[in-house]
Amino acid sequence: MKKLMVIMMGVVMALSAVTMAFAENVFVTKNGKVYHHAESPFIKNRETTKMTKEEAEAKGYKPSKSYLKAQASQKPEASKVKVN
Repeated sequence: MKKLMVIMMGVVMALSAVTMAFAENVFVTKNGKVYHHAESPFIKNRETTKMTKEEAEAKGYKPSKSYLKAQASQKPEASKVKVN
């Protein structure tokens, strides 16, 4: 039983590490209500706070229009996928 608990704890820790490794960082401004991606022109030369996307959403921030546009351009479009 102890062996099983040790193995389960190891799996939980490994999954947590993987989740943190893939956590996406976003940036918010002092008085803003939206979060931005690192390349956003709206945060250039502005003081920002870096946090994960999940943290930003938990604090009530919404994605900016440029963030959504950047995300959409990274995903393959369903209309371009050829199904045989």
